[in-house]
Amino acid sequence: MRIFYVGKLWRGTTSLARMETLNDLGHEAVPFDISVFESNASRLVQSIAWRLYAGPMVSAINRALWREAQNLQGIDLIWVDKGVWIYPETLQELKQKTGAMAIHYTPDSQFWVQRSRHFVAGIPFYDLLVTTKEWEVDAYKRAGAKRVHLTYQGYDSRFYPRTVSEPERSQYDSDVCFIGHTQPHYAERLKVLSTLGIKLRIWGDQWPAYAKRHSWARGLVSSGLWGESYPTALACAKIGLGLLGKHIPETSTTRSFEIPATGTFLLAERTELHQQLFEEGKEAEFFSSDDEMIDKAKYYLAHDEARRRIAAAGRARCERSGYSSVELLRRVLESFGQLH
Repeated sequence: MRIFYVGKLWRGTTSLARMETLNDLGHEAVPFDISVFESNASRLVQSIAWRLYAGPMVSAINRALWREAQNLQGIDLIWVDKGVWIYPETLQELKQKTGAMAIHYTPDSQFWVQRSRHFVAGIPFYDLLVTTKEWEVDAYKRAGAKRVHLTYQGYDSRFYPRTVSEPERSQYDSDVCFIGHTQPHYAERLKVLSTLGIKLRIWGDQWPAYAKRHSWARGLVSSGLWGESYPTALACAKIGLGLLGKHIPETSTTRSFEIPATGTFLLAERTELHQQLFEEGKEAEFFSSDDEMIDKAKYYLAHDEARRRIAAAGRARCERSGYSSVELLRRVLESFGQLH
């Protein structure tokens, strides 16, 4: 199947990883890279695009897609990844010129945050919409979705139990690591862990600026990790921390899958979904308070065999339950196939 794939395709993005997974499944993705337009735009133009979903960058993306629609041939499926800047009229033109059905995929919340009037108006024109947010399924349906497919965020092919070199271990070694953006909730939990006297490492683009204003974080934080450096850092950690955002009713994140997929021990916030994904105390550990988080971190750092046993069981569960992007996207395409 030839898939016209619209998304941000710079190295390290989950969008690129999904496109590569579709190719691995035997399909042929024809890429349209939205990130090129963003990288060529000024900061002001980018800000307008992100705040108002308008401006010259958004217009340029849609003009380019309109031109592409006139020349595309042999396309079986249109795949739009996080289409917050795609006009409904552009989507309609792509479908009309190619005669193909359209799927929208996002691992993010697009009703609670990143809500775009273009995306919401375009919902009725997608033949299948894929979300990882169970609390937004009804919102999709109310907005006129023909069909909604709920999936997990999963992990891509970079995440597997790997042997790390001594230079890599020297660079990324940690007792507990957290990889993600800054949020007050994250910072509060990490500040508590920083009092334990353990080797705590925190990676994310905004953390160095945060550390300039908060002394507890100095010496613990580094800029974001991309590409192979991200799973390598997870593989060098004894415990990977799975914190959940509080700006949305988050019940799992990509970290929930990527940490155990790497063969690293997952210590995450307790939710019903986490407890469904991994058996507590056998495949991962969870906490509901700072005291429980501290107690479990201290215990499993002091008990290597128990930690390694649970980490290995977590990896086995990922394989057994099909949490990889390959398996999850295969199910998406099976759901798409049922539309015919």
